[in-house]
Amino acid sequence: MKKLIALLLVLVTVLSLMAGCSALTGNKDKKKKGGTLTIGLPSNAMVADYKNNDLTKWLEKETGYTLEFQVLSSEATTQLSTMAVGGETMPDIVFGIPMAEGTIRKFGKDGYFLDLSKYFADRNGASKIFWERIEANYSKNEQDDIKRKMVDASTGGIYYVPTMETSLVDYIDYQMWINKTWLDKLGLPMPTDVDSLYNTLVAFKERDPNGNGRKDEVPLFGSEATSMGGDVINWIINMYIYFNDRRIFNIDSSDKVYAPFTTDEYREALKFLNKLYKEGLINSTFYSTKNDAMPAMVTPASGTAMVGIFAGHLTLHTSLNSPVLEQYVSLPLWSPSVVNDANYSRSIFITHSCKEPDKAFDLLMTMWSEEASYRFRYGVEGVNWEYAPKGSVSDYGLEAKIKILNDPLGQMNTCMWSGACGGLNVYAEGEAALYDGETNPWLAMRAQMAADSRKNSDEANKKYLKDKICPVLVFTPEEGSAIEAQSTGCSTYFKSSRTDFIKGTMNPNSDADWNAYLKELNKLGLKDWVDVAQKAYNRDTL
Repeated sequence: MKKLIALLLVLVTVLSLMAGCSALTGNKDKKKKGGTLTIGLPSNAMVADYKNNDLTKWLEKETGYTLEFQVLSSEATTQLSTMAVGGETMPDIVFGIPMAEGTIRKFGKDGYFLDLSKYFADRNGASKIFWERIEANYSKNEQDDIKRKMVDASTGGIYYVPTMETSLVDYIDYQMWINKTWLDKLGLPMPTDVDSLYNTLVAFKERDPNGNGRKDEVPLFGSEATSMGGDVINWIINMYIYFNDRRIFNIDSSDKVYAPFTTDEYREALKFLNKLYKEGLINSTFYSTKNDAMPAMVTPASGTAMVGIFAGHLTLHTSLNSPVLEQYVSLPLWSPSVVNDANYSRSIFITHSCKEPDKAFDLLMTMWSEEASYRFRYGVEGVNWEYAPKGSVSDYGLEAKIKILNDPLGQMNTCMWSGACGGLNVYAEGEAALYDGETNPWLAMRAQMAADSRKNSDEANKKYLKDKICPVLVFTPEEGSAIEAQSTGCSTYFKSSRTDFIKGTMNPNSDADWNAYLKELNKLGLKDWVDVAQKAYNRDTL
């Protein structure tokens, strides 16, 4: 209890400092003094050139700094660690490299990542744009949560500049689309439950809805390995029990924490998924298909649709301007729509090699401006986007801030860093954007489809979401250390077992296999993990 009180005192002290201190003398007048900053970032096949790039030129013009780039390897964290330990010069800024909290804490404590807390404390100077945008777009409770996330409770340090976004679309864990052309051709109604879903999938497999004379259709397509909207497995599981594998626990009516992946309902979902897999009604690569492999399957270049129902994000998982997408509509949901937490990234750092950290932080704050967020996401003003006329309303019923002329995301380009955002991107998927149906009807169609998906998600949650949703649980350092092995072991095992049950390596219909699965979870320390989670939940709800 004493350690917990001490931890809370540190946190309160830091939050108070962040809330009111303006001791630094830095201000915008210090900009445009020149100098060179080196940015280390991951390679991206869609960016033809970082140096000769419209976004780079805009940032250089806004700040007066010359930007140089160092492309890091696919194992960027390991590469940076080797550079640090070997005494090599690191880039001034590490950009777009997400890292685990433990790794960041180590780099920070060892001095390789600079402590930026003094800059964030200067709310009227160095970090003014950051706090203005946070306060304008988040509630007081959300702001407090952001502050807690930023601060390393053990040192009071802040070792990164967060990347954040809000989105009505991106947060939907699975976005479901059904080929309405196929439904109409086969004379099928829209599926409304598990049984009618199964019948629809069988018809898609057996009755040649794409009309090419071959049984080559994939009735249901998606993946566990994709981000934002493609988790077809989670969609099926939620027909039986609310399940969000980013917030691993559920809360019952008595405020008890429990693991949904041990329940009879979860097992029934695995039985249904196993049936779909055995009968060839779901793609056999559901456990491994990555984002970049989705578009060719969902919107093939041949122009012949291959998929009946798919889970996917329209921007990430479909091909731009593909007429195949016109065959699909948002599938109404008959289960809760899980909202994920992919809105906060720890991926931007100033390193100990940076000789002018004030300038580096100033550059990162320029990236936090509203205009920068448009340029990071959509490219060049006047070419890819422009400000919308006053009074314009988007497909989501929101005031339209910008008008999209041409969305370069997913295309080879030199107008941006391929969607990588270094600040706050509000309504990241164009929910507050205007799409001109005359100049770009395909983008307008896609925007309307995404709006329909969000509407279906909201309606499903109003109708079907009955249980309490487990909040983000904050563990003390001692608690985190105590359950590190249990949480890692149980998470790894239940996820791999889920795949094994679906593929039939383990049989979900076998009591022996199911009991063996539960026994192994207990052996790995599931009860200890749940007990500590219960303490954290009780503490947050007192």
